[in-house]
Amino acid sequence: MMHSSLIFSLSMAALVAVSISRPTATEDRIRIMARTTISRIKKIKDEHFQMSPEIDFGPDIDTPIDGLTSIFVHLSYLQLRLRVPPAQHLQQVQVDLETLLSMLEGLATSQGCSLPNPETPVHKEEAAFPVTSNYLYLLELQRYLEKLCLNMDKLKWCKDTDVAEMFPF
Repeated sequence: MMHSSLIFSLSMAALVAVSISRPTATEDRIRIMARTTISRIKKIKDEHFQMSPEIDFGPDIDTPIDGLTSIFVHLSYLQLRLRVPPAQHLQQVQVDLETLLSMLEGLATSQGCSLPNPETPVHKEEAAFPVTSNYLYLLELQRYLEKLCLNMDKLKWCKDTDVAEMFPF
């Protein structure tokens, strides 16, 4: 009897270990949506933004991926920035981003993560230079989603990060 309970315990431990290391269906959908959005961004940049390679937009922004909360907050921030001013060619990326945020929110809720509301007013200079700001936010979104695809393990925990520290508005 003791032998069968030991085998059962070891089997359950192995099953838990395999399920923890294996991506969930939600993680797979998040990865697919992120990659789809990256492809759309590349196409939009090629079709709608003919930026000269000599233009220096400053250093790349390297926003850390600390967990579900920070991912949700930063993608929400970028979503808000891509809405001002509205641009027809960005609509599908906005829909993709909304879908991705919905999946992340569902995953965060199922794991008991708290999700703050990161919305802030859009700065006047962003509305004054819409083509440049849209290009920069698309570029940042592309880089962030590429990094997310490489760090899918970060979806396994919340890691609350202070929004004010992440985005000094």
